[in-house]
Amino acid sequence: MDEQIAARHRAAMAHHGLDALVAYSKENVAYGAGYVVPSQLLNMRSRQFAVACNRDGRAAMLLTANELSEAKARSTLTDLRPYDEFADDPMAVLAGILKDLGAAEGKIGLEMDAIPADRWEALKRLLPRAKWEHGADAFHFARMVKTPGELDRLRKAARAADLAQADAHAQVREGMTEQDLYRLLMDRVLAHGAEGVLMIQVAAGERSSFSNPTPSERRLKRGELVKVDIFVTVGGYLSDTGRAIVIGEANPTQREIWSRMQETLAAIHAAIRPGARTSDLWRVFVEGFKKHGMIPVIRFLGHGLGLSLHEEPYIAAHADTVLEAGMVFAIEPVYKTGDGMGYHLEDNVIVTPTGVENMTSRFGRDLLVVG
Repeated sequence: MDEQIAARHRAAMAHHGLDALVAYSKENVAYGAGYVVPSQLLNMRSRQFAVACNRDGRAAMLLTANELSEAKARSTLTDLRPYDEFADDPMAVLAGILKDLGAAEGKIGLEMDAIPADRWEALKRLLPRAKWEHGADAFHFARMVKTPGELDRLRKAARAADLAQADAHAQVREGMTEQDLYRLLMDRVLAHGAEGVLMIQVAAGERSSFSNPTPSERRLKRGELVKVDIFVTVGGYLSDTGRAIVIGEANPTQREIWSRMQETLAAIHAAIRPGARTSDLWRVFVEGFKKHGMIPVIRFLGHGLGLSLHEEPYIAAHADTVLEAGMVFAIEPVYKTGDGMGYHLEDNVIVTPTGVENMTSRFGRDLLVVG
């Protein structure tokens, strides 16, 4: 296991009083193994994968035999325990790993929200003296602060998303469809280094306020807003960034709303620093909108970003996490007008020792008018 990732695991186990930690979800297996397992990416639920580690820093991976060559080539783990998916019991292999890690009678944090119920029952029977705990909070704790390697992948994903938008803007024309713009963006994110595309949202006019719109054959009209939001991956790490654009010509109301949103976003950026709290950022957001007679339209301002699209910590009314250097957020002070037009604005930022690094600053503060 990568030493810095291993240190985050150890810190999480110490914080939660655990002797071992077992990852089972695609994201947390990838976190420990150092790569996204293809079978998990394909959602092949019959195949079982796990990464287990203890407080001494030892770790091992349960995997199907067909994935062994890939794991040897890509994983940061060296103790790989394959099983035959048609002949072997994967829980017997996982129980053996935990015994070898000295955790058979210890307190084990397990992703109980990820492991199938039948596998969980089998594992309990195989390790009757183990003390099982929900491991989700420990993984949240570990992954909230990113390592330098993680930050590098996040920067590359954000850069691909930003550059793709810039390329596509030059080709946008009135009359093209949402699907046409989607295909442009898809081509350009891959050209700029994205390794995978989770989703690209393009939605015009009355569809611009939809939360997760699928690009349609609707044609882009002069003067209307278009939502763009891009989720691409590099090494499994995601971007979640986008900007509203206007086709052809923006009216004064559109420009004024955008200016107010950007003013609020700048105040949020100025408040980001180690030691600040997510509740502080939420308050800046709400007060900034209130100053302009605007009301937040979603229940959060931002969310952690990494191997998952939405992860801890959240910036919301219910959240009060202390910011630390290395945390990464997608910040989206989005707005919806009374007539249903949606203004999408979303930055991807890193909390630095002295403040904030905006990974998605290419377009400045002006409303983007294209075509």
